[in-house]
Amino acid sequence: MSWRRQQFTRLHELGHHIQKTDIALGTAIVEHREPEAFEDASCDAFAARMLLPDDLVDAHIHGSGPTVSTATGLFAASNASRAAICVRLVGRLESAGVVAVLDGDGIVTFAAACGGLFPPARGSDQSANALVQAAMRADRDGRVVTRDDAQIWYRDGHTSDLLYGQAAWAGDRLFLTMVSYGAPWLTFSPPRDSTADQAPDAWDECEHCHQEFVAEAVCGRCEQPRCPSGHCGCTACAEKTCTQCFLRQHPGQFTTGSTVCRDCAS
Repeated sequence: MSWRRQQFTRLHELGHHIQKTDIALGTAIVEHREPEAFEDASCDAFAARMLLPDDLVDAHIHGSGPTVSTATGLFAASNASRAAICVRLVGRLESAGVVAVLDGDGIVTFAAACGGLFPPARGSDQSANALVQAAMRADRDGRVVTRDDAQIWYRDGHTSDLLYGQAAWAGDRLFLTMVSYGAPWLTFSPPRDSTADQAPDAWDECEHCHQEFVAEAVCGRCEQPRCPSGHCGCTACAEKTCTQCFLRQHPGQFTTGSTVCRDCAS
């Protein structure tokens, strides 16, 4: 990790420690409908706010909201990581949108989203995005590339609707800012619903409950499809419930393929 990212990660982990030692914060996590995702997002927000206080962010936002120039400006003016900048700016967007960082091959290294728009998965290839293609052809001198036909490409072959986007290089990484409507850099940018590219439904089988389902939702932590019961790669390796004693135990306490733990089976 770069030293900037190390700072963000350390503060993120400090956020986990604070949440696990504060009763009110711990209760808020347990009661949330998606506790793991909520806890991670909260720790990201905590780290980003520590590294980028409001007055610094305000000084780099001009007009109706953040642009990609805000991102590159904050990167030059602070010691904050690109991930921290993504988290702070996505919280200032007025519409559904994404702020992301890509490497030189168009691969996502970090992304944050708001307003119901799903972010691209970390490690996913966004080189088919028209905005990314234009940025790859441009000089890497910080100049802004603007397109109105940007799209997020998801791992199941689907895309987002058409988005308004900007891109600019900050060192060897590419910042992307994409919104569904109300782009701060445009005077008129209405939503363009029903413009997504649809791929055939991808079916998967849950390793936890063995239910077949259409792979739509993807877990932000393990980046694996999540079944309708909420299971994903995280729960596949987590505890399972014995159908005889009803205790949750480590998978190692079960014979392969068995739903009864070794203690009950003996």
